[in-house]
Amino acid sequence: MEPSELLARARKRAANPSDPLDTLAAANELSQEMTRDADALIDLAVRDARAAGTSWTAIGDRLGVSKQAARKRFTRNFTHPFSARKTRRAAACSFCRKPPNPHLHMVYGEGGRICAECVALAAEIVADKAKTR
Repeated sequence: MEPSELLARARKRAANPSDPLDTLAAANELSQEMTRDADALIDLAVRDARAAGTSWTAIGDRLGVSKQAARKRFTRNFTHPFSARKTRRAAACSFCRKPPNPHLHMVYGEGGRICAECVALAAEIVADKAKTR
């Protein structure tokens, strides 16, 4: 679309088309809408490229940015293959590193977490220490 056509659209949207500042405000609003639409278009195209198996390197090259920059910008819209694993590891027992699961109870504290198995082991150690005193 030509800039003159866009200006005509902005004038139609302006509260007072004869006021250049109203036209400017309408043009700014139109520009922001078009930017959002353009970003959404690029996001969809990247999603299609990734679904087709295109590498982040190739996507970055085509967009004129590094692989890392492309990945950082567009992975917000994707579920990263390692994100679930990182989340599970972050919630793992601070002592034995076992990830949480429905059969392993975790006690969460301010500085970390401990699973029921480590609590039982710690209780045994404390009991043994108490016996030797």
